[in-house]
Amino acid sequence: MKERLQVKIRFNTNYKENDILTKEWRVIVNGVENFCNHVTVNCPSKTSKDYIEGVGNKWHISCEANSIEYMQDEAIKGKVSNSFKEIILH
Repeated sequence: MKERLQVKIRFNTNYKENDILTKEWRVIVNGVENFCNHVTVNCPSKTSKDYIEGVGNKWHISCEANSIEYMQDEAIKGKVSNSFKEIILH
């Protein structure tokens, strides 16, 4: 059986509306941070308060996904790593 992916979603407080290189959402998948403009959650989810080392408490929408689709943002392709137009959680 495939291991489920631990996902935490929160608003990116560093987002700048007039900067196409920044994204609204932080999507942390198994500890790896990604950024995107849109998140679609197609699996059970809940809110959580999580302690982040060196940062403190953060509030998330959390879920365990079976799979994830990363939709590329063609406008910034190759300019910023781990940055997408949309992330879809299943």
